Amino acid sequence: MPHLDGIVHFPCDAQGSPFFCALAAVLTPALGYTENTPHYCAPKGQMCTGCGECGKQTMLQRHFCNLYHVYQTISGVSFGWAWPEDSTTPYQTVENKGPGWDWPDEFIAFLLGFAGLTWRRFSGRDVIDAKDEVYHAVAQSIDAGVPALLKLGQGPDWHVVTGYANGVLYGLDSHEHFDAAVHPTVAPAYYTEDGRFVLPNWQEQLRHAIVITGKSAPSVTLRQVLERILRVLDHPAHGWVAEEVARRIEGISPQNARHTAQWFNQVVSFPIEARWHAAEAFCPVGSPLYPPGTSEDVKRYLGETLFARYIKNDNNETHGTCWKIWGLLDVSPQTGYRVGPAAEEQLLRPGTQRALKELFALVFENDRAVAGVIRSVLEDRG
Repeated sequence: MPHLDGIVHFPCDAQGSPFFCALAAVLTPALGYTENTPHYCAPKGQMCTGCGECGKQTMLQRHFCNLYHVYQTISGVSFGWAWPEDSTTPYQTVENKGPGWDWPDEFIAFLLGFAGLTWRRFSGRDVIDAKDEVYHAVAQSIDAGVPALLKLGQGPDWHVVTGYANGVLYGLDSHEHFDAAVHPTVAPAYYTEDGRFVLPNWQEQLRHAIVITGKSAPSVTLRQVLERILRVLDHPAHGWVAEEVARRIEGISPQNARHTAQWFNQVVSFPIEARWHAAEAFCPVGSPLYPPGTSEDVKRYLGETLFARYIKNDNNETHGTCWKIWGLLDVSPQTGYRVGPAAEEQLLRPGTQRALKELFALVFENDRAVAGVIRSVLEDRG
């Protein structure tokens, strides 16, 4: 059976999006990353020396994590308030979003255009009328050393096809990692001992197949990335979130305290992860986010701003500030990042409303500051 080894099992860090996990798993081999590809160490500002301080991650996992940071960030998703496929929130900021949002071609083309990859998509009538052609395209990609992306049924989960035989597809997904209550998935018939799924009847549930067909010159520039991010940061939804936060803080009562805490947790849980990915994407001067020839001054300006505003410890940064908000909601690893039993009592204490206002104000101000810096870079570069 033709099968690709060495594809990163996902998620392998704080990575909440099945789509971007699957995309990073495909991009790692598609862009030629291997265990021998040099890795830039952002904390030390130099190429990896194998010192071991970053733990047990393999070199491929580190490249995978970098690609996850970068591609979620250049899409604009890292600067919003919800995953683009989430139809339950009114606070969407991603272009082409809406109730029928289904990873549109423009979205995929932007990401793969930045990567410098050509691709083919099968969806809608294609997957009904041309299943043999889909199978052939997936098999051809695997034979070329690149897995394929597959979307089955409803829910956000994506599959990464790494093998095929006699009409059956094999590969990886997030089935064993994501909470099924949060990320409903289409379960394959079974998993092999090494964790690969087996899909004998994939044709019956296929919605999308995205197949990498080759390489080309990148068609998306850093300027276009910054313009896209700025459109997200300038979206009116940021103001709507701020207004709703203020309204709910003012309205905290014994009757609604728990429900309010749960709403605050939903709002905070997205940026605490997403803004971290954004900072990680921009911080390293060796990040794949920066195309060759990018000004070193621009790299430093953007990297230092996002680092300071989003992840620099003890700096009113978004990541640490959201952890403080979690503390007021009794949310922690011990509660499974859900609202804990002490949340109602804590929200009703004197001073909690003032603290929440101050902390959320820092989160919103950090986004405005990042937007201002991106705007100035775009203006300076003409």
